[in-house]
Amino acid sequence: MTILPEVGGRFLPSVDRLEAAMHAARRAFEHGDTDAALQQLDVVRRLKPEYDAAWLLRGHVLRRSGDRDGALDSFAQALKINSDSQEGWLGLAAILHDLGRPRDEIDAYDRVLKIHPKSLEAWLDKGAALHDLQDYRGAVTCYDRVLTMRPEHAGAWNNKGAALLRLGDESGAIRCIDEALHLDPDFYDAMANRVLLFQRQRRHGEVVLWADRALRRREAPWLWYVKGLSHLGLSESTLALKAFERALVLDPAMKPARAGLRKANTLRQTTDFYRGVYECFGTHLAEDPGCAECEIRARCRAVSP
Repeated sequence: MTILPEVGGRFLPSVDRLEAAMHAARRAFEHGDTDAALQQLDVVRRLKPEYDAAWLLRGHVLRRSGDRDGALDSFAQALKINSDSQEGWLGLAAILHDLGRPRDEIDAYDRVLKIHPKSLEAWLDKGAALHDLQDYRGAVTCYDRVLTMRPEHAGAWNNKGAALLRLGDESGAIRCIDEALHLDPDFYDAMANRVLLFQRQRRHGEVVLWADRALRRREAPWLWYVKGLSHLGLSESTLALKAFERALVLDPAMKPARAGLRKANTLRQTTDFYRGVYECFGTHLAEDPGCAECEIRARCRAVSP
């Protein structure tokens, strides 16, 4: 007659403790306390070694803490328990990306897509991995799959534009980037890609315009450098100097910016065509200064096609 109480006393508290430990681990992870999360997960693993959710969470915790090998092993353990786990394959792919193993990363996405063929995340990330491998046509195919399912996906439009730009299809690239910015006017990556496109076309005024907009959202040394090059193209040595100097503040080892600084100093000794504050160059938008305030109205078309 004592068997049932003993079983209950042995089993039920373990279940309660398992759930409590998992909850505590998730809460610690959400608050950025990876050590506490791992301690709770050790409790979980002792209670239930074959608990795939615990291995998945452990993988995420270890990845955040910088233990990539440990994270890789944790996601692999989770997948041994449940090979159909979309979260497990995506977590494994993320670690493989961190480790610089794009081909293995793509294999992981293919496993996801075999199980969940409509996984937008897997199609989008597979496209990015193919882009890293310079398989730009393969990347475009992935982004097209996303856009077939979600035409309003700004990220897929932007990434497709970036791949088309690499393929030399500038007209296709600008259509995609325009669509991304139409869907999300504050999309930093789309602004940056527009900067690169206009730089390739040597449309210096528009490079400056879009670089300024992107830099208001996020600073990057390469953006300041490209902006400085376009100021040089416009014979604006003072503004070029400021752009190169800012690039070097953000990245003192940036040799091209240092070379640009020397060119700007040389140009300044002979020419400095300062145009003042401008944001248009024939592409006036609602938030730009109006033509009435423009300081270079007379030369607008001279500096921008």
